[in-house]
Order: sequence, then C-alpha cells, then structure tokens
Amino acid sequence: MIFSELELSQVERNFTFDFAILEHDLSYFFEKRCLNYALEHIHRFDDRIKDNLYNIRPVILKESLIALTCDLASVSFYRYLNMITFVNLRKDILHYLMTATLTNDDFLPLLETIVNNYFSNLDTLDIPIDSKRLSKQVALVVYYIDNHCDEPLKTNTILKELTLDPEYTKRKFRKELGFTINFYIRHAKLQRAKQLLINTHLPIGEIADKIKFYNSAEFARQFQKEFDVTPSRYRELNQIFYKKES
Repeated sequence: MIFSELELSQVERNFTFDFAILEHDLSYFFEKRCLNYALEHIHRFDDRIKDNLYNIRPVILKESLIALTCDLASVSFYRYLNMITFVNLRKDILHYLMTATLTNDDFLPLLETIVNNYFSNLDTLDIPIDSKRLSKQVALVVYYIDNHCDEPLKTNTILKELTLDPEYTKRKFRKELGFTINFYIRHAKLQRAKQLLINTHLPIGEIADKIKFYNSAEFARQFQKEFDVTPSRYRELNQIFYKKES
C-alpha cells in the first residue's frame, strides 16, 4: 500500500509544525495535570495562527484535532487508573470529528473543548500508576469495575465472574494499589457520577439510581466526602463542560 503525500501550502506546513509542538506540550501538561498551562499554550498558539487560520483547509484542522485526541488518550493508558474512561472519551470525540462538518471557526472552540474534557475526566486518585507493571489480576479487576459502573458491583461477584482467586486477588489488589476493591468500586462509581453531572441533564437522584448507588441521600453524602463539594455545586462549577439543551 502506498500512502500518497498530501500537498500542503506553506501556511499549512507552518501550521502543521506549530501544532505538532503544541500537541507535545498539551500531552506533557495532561500527564502533569496542569490545565492552566495547557490553556495558556492554546491561547498563545491561537495568537500565532489566527491571521492565517482561514488559509488552512478544514481537513487539515480536523486531522490535527484527531491526532491530539489520540495522543491524550495514549498518555492516559500508561498514567491513569481509569483509562477506560479515556478510551470511551476518545471514541466519542473521534466519532464527532469524523461525522461532523467542521469549519475554520470551529477549530479553536473544539480544541479547547477536547482539552477541557480530557482534564475534567482525570481521576482524583492522585497516585503513581504504571499500568504496565500492574499484575494481570489487578488490571482485570480495575478494567471490569470501570466498564460496569452502572451495574450493581460486589467484590466477590466480580472475582467470581473473572474466575480469580478471591483472597489472593484481594491481597494483591491492596498491595499494588494501596486500597481495597470495595473502595475502588465506590470511587469509580463517584467518578462516573462526575461525568454524568457534567455531560447530562439527569437530576441527581436519577444519577444515583443510574450508577446503582444505594439512594440519592447516601450518594450526595459520599460525593461530598470524596470531592469536598456537593453534586449540585460540582455541576454548577463545571458549566464550561455542561451544555444546556435549546
């Protein structure tokens, strides 16, 4: 198979080079959890290219956003425990980019939205994670929990489903991650709740029911305990990500 070279104007070549540098910087800031620096670099980049933005074909802009989306997802695979969240986020963003008709005016808002969404899904468990060094048993349990947050979850049921030795896996999980499987079930469900608070219009009671979290009162209490903010206040503070229906 031969990949034909896409002919670029000089303006497009300059843009492609500048965006590659920005892409590297944004991946670094995502790894270090520095949203303010990421947004600052986006604004500097915008200042450099805005005079020539309309001389760049939309297909070049779209391909750049696709590349950034994949790069940010790649960082999450090796750095963050909740990597399934970023797998799903990548899928949703790529589907949008591949199916939407984008204009030059869409580029900067989309760039900021993609970056904001990746940062908003960062796990609050700020512990060093090297997924390549996690044992197969622990990685399987984490993946299962992250992928079934909207279902009732119990430790022994999960381990039976995965055909893992209960006592051995529980000890290994705690040794490698520093907390129990039950703790991670609760944490993962609350992380899922954050996504629903930001990206849906569901009332808080319905969110508690959707993630199978006992009842809305207990959900609100546990959410505030975990994140030091009530669910309603969290949604209010993240209006930048929450788009109201017309």
